[in-house]
Amino acid sequence: MKSTFKEFYFDNKNSDIWINSIVILDANVLLNLYRYSKETSKKLLSLLKKSQECLWLPHQIALEFHLNRTNVILDQQTSYEKIESILSKKSLDIESSLKTELSSYRKKHATLSIDSIIEQVKESINTLISEIKQEKEDHPKLLRNDHIKAEITDIFEEKVGKPYEKKRLDDLSKEAEQRYKLEIPPGYKDASKKGAKFYNGEIILEKYGDYILWKQIMDFAKERQTNIIFITDDEKEDWWYKSKGKTIGPRSELLNEFNFNTGKEFYMFKPEVFMKEAGNIYSESFSDNLISEVKEVRRHYFNFLDPSSGKMLGVNEKKITKIHLFFQTRDLLTESKAIDILDEFFHQKLLSLETLEYSVINGYFDIEMLLTIDELYDTEDRINIDEELIDHFDVENIELTTLRVVFLN
Repeated sequence: MKSTFKEFYFDNKNSDIWINSIVILDANVLLNLYRYSKETSKKLLSLLKKSQECLWLPHQIALEFHLNRTNVILDQQTSYEKIESILSKKSLDIESSLKTELSSYRKKHATLSIDSIIEQVKESINTLISEIKQEKEDHPKLLRNDHIKAEITDIFEEKVGKPYEKKRLDDLSKEAEQRYKLEIPPGYKDASKKGAKFYNGEIILEKYGDYILWKQIMDFAKERQTNIIFITDDEKEDWWYKSKGKTIGPRSELLNEFNFNTGKEFYMFKPEVFMKEAGNIYSESFSDNLISEVKEVRRHYFNFLDPSSGKMLGVNEKKITKIHLFFQTRDLLTESKAIDILDEFFHQKLLSLETLEYSVINGYFDIEMLLTIDELYDTEDRINIDEELIDHFDVENIELTTLRVVFLN
């Protein structure tokens, strides 16, 4: 019976699987390297380097990482500003409150300096604000000098899968649509997802991303005849089997489909399990505090189970507009200068920007970009954006000889 129904006898306790499997990190795990503290990111990157030989990256994950990287960096910058603002306001509130509540003790305790106590509290908060300001100053540099991206690029050199061609993508879209209607995992929880990715001249709807990833993982496992360990921060029920608020393990349908199509085994874990298990193998230890941080980041940035309703809630859902932008100029325009100009044009609501191409042809600078903007554009704004962009670049003494703006949602 066990050999027939393998998926119902799932064994994830065998330590040998970490030696006999290829490890795949989901895009959300790679992007979290920007959200973790410096110490945690550094430790995890060190572990990835040590375990480099057993790593592989499906093309879908690599694409999502590159398209969303800038978004995450800018999101962190916004968080610093909000925290700084809250602390500054609270500092004034605390000072006012303490002056009122401690005023009656000024005469009762001649040796106790109430003003000194208030001043020390203010200094402590101001010190914290200064530290946060310094952290904030460090983050924007990642847009131009991204050491995390550089290390990930080095780790996964020659370890990234190829993209599917148009015919295969069209076929997978049709397959996914049928599966989603029947709620066959994975991906059906994204059925209502809007937006698209533009790559190699193809528009890939975001709602099919998980299914494309799933097929790429199975194709690789079948070709290499290897077991797969998938590390993800995704908590949606189209990947995990949940019961009474607890995550039991991967969906049995996934385990069955994977084994049926590849003859190999599929395992799925959260990042903290990888850090513990792979850390033991490659002598990279993670403290309880670091593990707690990894869990905390997942709770704040990804889908989680609402204990009161039992429903999955989406975190960080935004009203966004995605734009494919191509422009040409005879004036010298660096990538960083283009980012600054566009960030100002979109009133600092630029969530992500990925340069697809930057080249010089016959003295002209050709630039192709994908942008995600934290704002919905109505019909009039979309009609006028070309003229407004031309005027905005002209103010910066940059003449656009060609401009093409395509709204992807």
